[in-house]
Amino acid sequence: MKKGKYGICLWFYAMVAFVLAFLGQTLLCGLLLGFVILAERDEWLTKQVIQAFFLTIFSSCVSAVFGILSVFSAIPFLGGIVAGILSFVNGIVSLLVLIFVIIALTHVCREQDANVPFFAGLSNRALGYIARTVYTDGPSGPQA
Repeated sequence: MKKGKYGICLWFYAMVAFVLAFLGQTLLCGLLLGFVILAERDEWLTKQVIQAFFLTIFSSCVSAVFGILSVFSAIPFLGGIVAGILSFVNGIVSLLVLIFVIIALTHVCREQDANVPFFAGLSNRALGYIARTVYTDGPSGPQA
């Protein structure tokens, strides 16, 4: 297990970041990201905490949008249907966040990359990694 400058295992920081992402603590996750970038300076750890931070921002934005759309629930007959649909979709998003966090926690505790769908690519872009596509030639020679 790789330990950081302060004697704490690096996977612990990543685990705390994903727990904060599940709890919806955007500010604390952002502060942890700043600490990891400035104090620990580990690429793997930074990538994991960035994924957790993006997951937190995503869930916060979805909740904010549904909060704005809840204005339509004041309509007399249509309001109950709109509120039901919004709460159902918000529940689905919360379930997806929970599933992503559980998968990420199992990977991070084994010191592997979390690979949260969509957010892994964003964290690679944030760190400046460019995915290279390698093209290979087809089989050479006559085809039978």
